Amino acid sequence: MNSLIGRTVGATAVCAGFYFLTRGLLGPVVWLLLAVLIGVAFSRIVIDATAALSWRFREFRLNPLAGTHYKFQNFTVHVMEDEDHCRWIATEEVRKIIGQLAGDQALAKLFPSGHQRMGKDQKGYLRDDALVAHLAQATTPQAIKFKNWAERNVAFPARRIRKRLGITISEASSSDDD
Repeated sequence: MNSLIGRTVGATAVCAGFYFLTRGLLGPVVWLLLAVLIGVAFSRIVIDATAALSWRFREFRLNPLAGTHYKFQNFTVHVMEDEDHCRWIATEEVRKIIGQLAGDQALAKLFPSGHQRMGKDQKGYLRDDALVAHLAQATTPQAIKFKNWAERNVAFPARRIRKRLGITISEASSSDDD
């Protein structure tokens, strides 16, 4: 934004200087040349300002969805992220995508630290690593595609952030399953 202001001030100074230096020499023709100079000097500034305004508006509208709104095929997947950068996906949304998934009580027993109830409705959520671990036994093509998508777009980026920040989390599955 500062560069746009600086460029505007510079273009204004150039146009004003041109006018004051040439008005005595060229008479009324100076207005024609000044119009061309203004068009050349300010056209890119107007285009850049419009683009910057468009990007600011887009950022304003999409910022609340950043990191929470994902798409898998034609399904919208809302992902919550906690302070440890673990990402949580609602089991209800996973069921809509893959058709069948173990019940929330069974998932809570399979993944004691990888399943939680959250939100106003206390819906079940699976942590990114628990979801990938559970879908590792999947046999249907849709479930395998979703597992690969979840690993690539949700679990891997979260794991990379945790590694970079030095955050360690407990294993999603219970120790007797290993």
